[in-house]
Amino acid sequence: MKLYSSGRILITSSLFTLILIIISTVWCPGQTARELNIPSIQATTIEAPPNWALMQRKLIDAMEDAGDFYWQRFMNEGGTTISQGPYDDLYEMFYNWPDFYMIGANQKFFHRSLMAYNGITRTSTPHLPDSGDYFHKLYKEFPPDDDFFHISEGMTLFYNLALGDPTIPENIARSKRFAGFYLGEDPEASNFDPEKILIRSIFTGSRGPRASSDAVYNLRYGHASLYPIVKHLEPDWHETPTRLAEIQSLYDSIITRTDVPVNLSSTGLITNAYLYTGEEKYKQWVLDYVDAWLERIEKNGGILPDNIGLSGQIGEYRNGQWWGGLYGWYGRYGVMMMFASLNVASECAYLLSGDKKYLDLLRSQIDQLMKRSTTTPEGQVLVPYRRNADGWHSYRPMMIRDLAHLWHASMEAQDWERIETVHQGHKYRPLNMEGIWGQNTLDHLDSLEYKPGEPFDWSQEMIQGDRTMGKSEYARLMYYAGKNSGWPLEALRADFQEMTKRMEFMRNDPRAITEINKDDTYPNNPVIIKALQQTTMGTPQTIYFGGLLRAVVRYFDIENNRPGLPSDVSALVEELRQDQVSLRLVNLDPVEKKELIIQAGAFGEHQFTSILYPVSDAARVTQEKQSKIINGKYVKIILPPATTILLEIGVDRFTNKPSYRFPWHEVSDN
Repeated sequence: MKLYSSGRILITSSLFTLILIIISTVWCPGQTARELNIPSIQATTIEAPPNWALMQRKLIDAMEDAGDFYWQRFMNEGGTTISQGPYDDLYEMFYNWPDFYMIGANQKFFHRSLMAYNGITRTSTPHLPDSGDYFHKLYKEFPPDDDFFHISEGMTLFYNLALGDPTIPENIARSKRFAGFYLGEDPEASNFDPEKILIRSIFTGSRGPRASSDAVYNLRYGHASLYPIVKHLEPDWHETPTRLAEIQSLYDSIITRTDVPVNLSSTGLITNAYLYTGEEKYKQWVLDYVDAWLERIEKNGGILPDNIGLSGQIGEYRNGQWWGGLYGWYGRYGVMMMFASLNVASECAYLLSGDKKYLDLLRSQIDQLMKRSTTTPEGQVLVPYRRNADGWHSYRPMMIRDLAHLWHASMEAQDWERIETVHQGHKYRPLNMEGIWGQNTLDHLDSLEYKPGEPFDWSQEMIQGDRTMGKSEYARLMYYAGKNSGWPLEALRADFQEMTKRMEFMRNDPRAITEINKDDTYPNNPVIIKALQQTTMGTPQTIYFGGLLRAVVRYFDIENNRPGLPSDVSALVEELRQDQVSLRLVNLDPVEKKELIIQAGAFGEHQFTSILYPVSDAARVTQEKQSKIINGKYVKIILPPATTILLEIGVDRFTNKPSYRFPWHEVSDN
């Protein structure tokens, strides 16, 4: 090891490198938020803060305390979990902690989430590549072979880490390595056929496409069908070894070796690499793959086919039948899973290209369900969730999640009209569209007669917790429509209540930590950021299965040179339009001035055009407004003590190259 000597100081090469990094980060010009030359606006109105602003900061403070309890309860020193389980369930325990930090929570929540990711990754990756059992383990720090629904659940924490710090070399390298499994850059992982533009199996990963998967589980739980090759599958087929072997072989030839819609969530993985690096190859892969699925929809008469053979043909192993694939139109959770992937893919392709045609990937399938809708005598609008040999069935209320994401991306009147149509048809509390998890039958939904239940108003429904499949979006959207003025406060209160409920359960849980089974650890995560994201950034709830943040605005704390709102600052997106966002900022601190940067979009993909803001002084509050031209993706806001400001910001959407980089990273590159 080379040593550097200066007088009486002896420095190793590693320490010397570390010192250089620290010096360049702290002392180099253009490296801090305070030194950025961007347009600036100062608030002048002093007034008592609204209740939503007080609750927003109280919720952050309370969840910081609850998060401390959760971390001490479930984690070992070094970031490994006390209770063990599948990789995706362990990652889920902290998947939203980087977002919590990015909103404005204490930096320790980012450090802990990074520590947890590294600890879980380390303990889930066998040291010996041929050590045996790979079930729910990792290889090259990535699932060796799994479906993209579960891969995406596990990867959500990894994607979110970039929101807290996009400069970590190890994570940049990981993003490129993980994407490389699908770009033909790893000889062990030939997951993608670049000529046919398809993913070669329902199960893929760092060991490549899988040729065989679990027929018993997926057929008996209704995730896929062998029809029309096997028209009538007897209930006890798995109990006879010869029949089991026969069906397993058919299952692998018909189902396992296909490309399926859920694989579209891979676009989140590749887009993640693009946002880190800006390399064109990642963008092109995403656009090519989504284009291929758009072509398949067109060839199939406008409806999404759910199984593509290795030659690229629709229904290749089913005599051309387009339904029956894994997590497809036949599946018990097919609509939830497929539409989540359609959401991810359409949003990623639109983000990278700015081409609205990619929104038709999702929009077209919403319309396919809506044109098959029926209305009950009570006025409830129902759409089919499944398809079998007898046609469309399992009619349930339309999910709002997908409509909310579509409108958020387009901001077009046609997509708002779709929301209004569905909203007007949701008059009664619906039967659970998913049925009972673990019920071991093929057609469990069909045995449940739809009953409308009690009348209720979706726009007043405050759904508690995260991972709510977007059920809370009605209330948020009706706030923007001027029909639900109390939503900001009530949404924050609902998440506060859910947080206290989870804390109460954990405090009174008599089990030892080692007795808690697998993903029982996740549901008790008291860090619930749904309402915080929605209110501060004007975003729909992130698609949990591999989605990326869809913020209209995000924030950076100038004083502390970090992402997030400064302490004691609250933010509320009050209005969303295609070319404008109305944003209110409140400084709750009566003593200290606060300074922040607002960024246009989660990844700087938008452009601020101009800002209209009120002008007043200490002696009077007027209706006078002043306009400032921005023509950039950043604006600096100065909030003197106890001030508030309403900004009407003109926005040119999806015009900039998206990136994870923070404002001061871009300056340092110039």
